Amino acid sequence: MKANDFTQNAQQAVAIAANQALLASRQATFAVGGCIIENSTGKVLVALHNRVLEPSASQAQPAFRLHDPTGHGERRLVDWYFDNQQRLALPPAHELTVITTLDPCAMCAGALLTAGFNVAVSALDTFAGINHDGRFEFPGLPAALRLRAQATWGYYAVGSPFDRDYVGPSKGPVYAGERIDAATMCLTRSLFEVSVNLVHDESSNAGLPPSALKDPITLPSRSMVRQALTGLSPWSLRIKSADPRLPGIELAEPLVDTALAADTCNAVALLDPFGNLLACLGGDETRSPIRTAFMETTRSYAALRWNLMNHDDPQVRDEAHQHLTHPRYCTFVLLRFPDPAGSEAVMTLGAYGSTMERHTAPSFPSSLQYVLLPTGCTAKDVARLAQNLPPFYTSNAQVAPCQVLDPNLMQEVTTRLGQAQCSEPAAG
Repeated sequence: MKANDFTQNAQQAVAIAANQALLASRQATFAVGGCIIENSTGKVLVALHNRVLEPSASQAQPAFRLHDPTGHGERRLVDWYFDNQQRLALPPAHELTVITTLDPCAMCAGALLTAGFNVAVSALDTFAGINHDGRFEFPGLPAALRLRAQATWGYYAVGSPFDRDYVGPSKGPVYAGERIDAATMCLTRSLFEVSVNLVHDESSNAGLPPSALKDPITLPSRSMVRQALTGLSPWSLRIKSADPRLPGIELAEPLVDTALAADTCNAVALLDPFGNLLACLGGDETRSPIRTAFMETTRSYAALRWNLMNHDDPQVRDEAHQHLTHPRYCTFVLLRFPDPAGSEAVMTLGAYGSTMERHTAPSFPSSLQYVLLPTGCTAKDVARLAQNLPPFYTSNAQVAPCQVLDPNLMQEVTTRLGQAQCSEPAAG
């Protein structure tokens, strides 16, 4: 079965998602797949899979495959929906269900809750899944989002020999209360388990360590790498912080100017290990509510790096390899951290974790920083949200956001935003 076919039960729906997971496995990326189904008819609107690692037609050897750390199947389904909602006259998200082979991670959970889909799941993920403890209490979500997930998410029952009961609401997810066979659930779980460590290793080690890199500020103006960075962000390589983990007042202008030109008044600065401002980007929420400043920054830089590392010209490939760092060695500086009670904050922390991938050494100041907090929120609120995330984020990715330490940067940003009358983005 495929897009535009019609399903009649949970078994058929999960089988479509499982086929996508098989395709992801053959691509040697995270073996997770999913589809969007219209609740009222069972129609399959689209089926997609994970594309964190992506092969290239380039002759580059060894192949560079880290394409998009946010390229999870569920996130791709959400973006597909908003890219096609008007053109295809798609039903509202609350009338649809995202079927996924694996319990969504924090990033995808935040994206799905932001979009408003119902969700139905085949296999649990005890390390990174938002329902990692299997108790349907969603401890990694803020209180209001827990209630929303419990009202719209379901985990299909599984037949013998597992005899897992259905968990979820009686209405909301398509085929709520139904059972899938044990072989299908085992397939969805085992495909992921076989792929996860191999993909983590390849994506985490994609590129040189900082000690072996050359400073991209030395690239000549004619360099294709430098031109690509400038095309990504006009602020690229124009600003340098003495210490990337201690950003100062030099980031005030690029952050505020970028935020003022963005769909919502927010921006993210990306600093490399040399302190260079590689990019400063805002969100594209008019296109899709999950294309926030952080999501655009991490996925856009990764795409630029993938394209250059796979360029047909070996000189360009070599230049990119020597000068462009893996984003896990960068410092992300958010102009504003999202409301920690909202879905965007969960998605942001999850996307940061997916960018870091694994075995990240703890550090202070953190490589995830913010200048300002929403009114009424405290640093403790942000820390509490991060500390409650599934084990992958607290033990492997070391997600520990902190506020910038420079009071002059905070004051200058506040002054510039006040002068521009740039209001806080609405809570997600």
